Amino acid sequence: MTEHNPSSRTGTDFDAYGLLFRAVWRQRKQVAAIVGIVTAVMLVYVLIMPQTFTSTVSLLPPQQEKSSFSLGSLLQGSSALPMFDISSSLGFGGRPSDIFAEILKSQSVAESLIVQHDLAGFFGISEDLPYRHAVKPLQDATQIEVNKNGLIRVSVTLGTGFFPSGEEIDSVKAFTAHVANDYVLWLDRVNRDKLISSARNSRMFVEEELQRTEAELDSAYARLVRFQRANKSVFLEKQMEAALTGAAEIRQKIMEVRTELAMKKRDFAENSRVIAQLEAEIEQLSRQYAQMSTGSAETDAEFVVPFMRVPDVARAMAGYLRDVKTLEQVILYLSQQYYQDRVQEARDTPTVQVLDGAVPAIQRTSPKRAMWIMTTVFFSVLLAVIAVMLRTWFEARRVHGGEATPTQLDL
Repeated sequence: MTEHNPSSRTGTDFDAYGLLFRAVWRQRKQVAAIVGIVTAVMLVYVLIMPQTFTSTVSLLPPQQEKSSFSLGSLLQGSSALPMFDISSSLGFGGRPSDIFAEILKSQSVAESLIVQHDLAGFFGISEDLPYRHAVKPLQDATQIEVNKNGLIRVSVTLGTGFFPSGEEIDSVKAFTAHVANDYVLWLDRVNRDKLISSARNSRMFVEEELQRTEAELDSAYARLVRFQRANKSVFLEKQMEAALTGAAEIRQKIMEVRTELAMKKRDFAENSRVIAQLEAEIEQLSRQYAQMSTGSAETDAEFVVPFMRVPDVARAMAGYLRDVKTLEQVILYLSQQYYQDRVQEARDTPTVQVLDGAVPAIQRTSPKRAMWIMTTVFFSVLLAVIAVMLRTWFEARRVHGGEATPTQLDL
């Protein structure tokens, strides 16, 4: 059995590696030639390959203002008009910026852009296929970001074909900027269509409610008038104030006449004319006072409410007045809401505020030529060196007649 010396084996390995590296060094010109050829080919390719350009448009966060226009605020005398809440009108929740981002990513916006700019042809979609096949390429070419402050950025990246000319490059730059800016255009159109549709539906509903409430108010007015006529109560508080004043005067007059009667009885006989007149006057004043308290045919003919009926009349009249006042406030609210919806329906104000519009790119997004060349040089050198080593190893095996020496096996 042959014993192997580890130290001698290690030395043999170093000799083998040294031979390989010396072989690579001897063939350095070939390595350099391979690297040069591969690099030249890649340089030609990156010069003729498609170039991509990116344009970005930035949008300010949409303003979200809570609507203070409610019946409660109206009853409290609030005259502030509310801002139209976009998110609630569109039926979404969450941050308005996130809602805008979802609209920008929607298929309806993508299809509108495809039709407007003929992007199906730009992306190479066959004419036999529906233009909707271009939705996925457009969405892949578009990046929509919302930062923590709600700022929205829409970036569109489009490319040229092979062998791009300077004119084609300038055209793609401008085209990319137009597509990015038109994202904002279609976002605004979708918003306004939704807002106008919502305002129209709200206006139609409010209009129906306004007509119904006006009919109810007319009925409430009629009930109040009938009650006032039946109970002789037009202005109950003023009537009662006047009646109480009159009753106090009658009561005072009765006391005065009674005092005078007592004094006269000392000087005149019971059947005298003076005594009879004073007693008749007291009787008449007492009857008037009783009529004001309990009511009679004479008082019913006038707008006088008997004192005994005042609580019932006041309570019933308060209910009728409450119905009238409530319906008047509801009509006031509905009328303001109706005209606000009409204004919103006819409004042509942009719903999107652009911070920075998209402009043609100055530099291309890809290819990064320097990176491509550096990567090509690195891998071409690595592969060329490996190729030289492998060829040296195979030649060494062939020279030794295919026998695998320990050094060759390690290689």
